[in-house]
Amino acid sequence: MNDISVKKINKLIEDFEHEGHKVEALEIGYKTYDALMSDQKFADKVTKSMENSKEWLYKKIKIKLITEKHYFKIK
Repeated sequence: MNDISVKKINKLIEDFEHEGHKVEALEIGYKTYDALMSDQKFADKVTKSMENSKEWLYKKIKIKLITEKHYFKIK
């Protein structure tokens, strides 16, 4: 997913929740994550989890990095 943006991610999350699902995690490929972190709007919302110091959160949603380069999925 090369054309991902913060605006698109927020829209996908909103649509996912609107369908009645609860967002548990965001699976993000490492190159996609790198591109997103270069966007200050995304980087400002990424925080470390208080429960687990090895976990990162985007708007209180767990981020799971995967080895696939360009990937994004809401779970």
